[in-house]
Amino acid sequence: MVRDRMARWLSVIRNRTRRTGSEQPGTISLLPLLDLPRTPFGGHPETEWLDADEPDGYRARKGHPLYGEHDIRYRFNSYGYRCAEFTTTADLRIVSVGCSCVLGTGLPQAALFHERFAQRLAAQSGRSVVNWNLSSPGASNDYICRVLFLALPTLDPHIVLVNFTYAGRREYVSVQNRLASYDPGLRPRDLIGRELCSHFDALSSPLDDAINIFRNYKAIAALLADRFWLFSTIQPEAFEALAGHIDRDRFAGDLLQVDFARDHGHPGPQSHARLADLYWERFLALQPP
Repeated sequence: MVRDRMARWLSVIRNRTRRTGSEQPGTISLLPLLDLPRTPFGGHPETEWLDADEPDGYRARKGHPLYGEHDIRYRFNSYGYRCAEFTTTADLRIVSVGCSCVLGTGLPQAALFHERFAQRLAAQSGRSVVNWNLSSPGASNDYICRVLFLALPTLDPHIVLVNFTYAGRREYVSVQNRLASYDPGLRPRDLIGRELCSHFDALSSPLDDAINIFRNYKAIAALLADRFWLFSTIQPEAFEALAGHIDRDRFAGDLLQVDFARDHGHPGPQSHARLADLYWERFLALQPP
């Protein structure tokens, strides 16, 4: 009975996507991937350390209670994303996106909330599932919005899981035609990067942060209007000003840090397990009777 109800629910979700009659289960007819940006990790398909998760800091902190030096492997596809190749076939396609917390800095891939959700969906539905993780270290909500606009026409997911990141981050294209990321907590080493940061420091404010996250949320909601999607956030207070402007039915919860990843900075496995449960509960709650 439970599986029959889920099968009906998944049929509704699948029917919302762009493809119609010609699509067969387990197949995907990709458009050219020309618009999907490549990341620097595409040239390094596998590594044991990444970004803030680095060996010197790990040893200085005398290790981690769960993960040793060789317990985590970061594996990237040919486009540089920590997920399967975009040509992977499956009955159900998921896109997940966010910053380094969603990429999974300091954690095995299987520990991430969206991977847990995908595995649970596969087990409960009896269908094959692919989860494409489009997250990037230091990503802003601008990035999340931009990459979804670029990826959705190609990947055509049945389910999209969005974790909105820190409201103060921005993307900016300089007069040198350089795409730059602004994070108020970081200072670039190069002159152009420092100059950009100084301008953003002067222009940024909590009200502007609220307007920016409002624009990104509304753009993403419009983009995903005909798809099944859920969202969470890593900065709950950033959404307080949007309380009357968001779809609470699609809000899974917050990625609260109840433990630490191997780098001792990002949310750990229990934090992700908690959020995975919240996503699953929201997914089930939206099933038709």
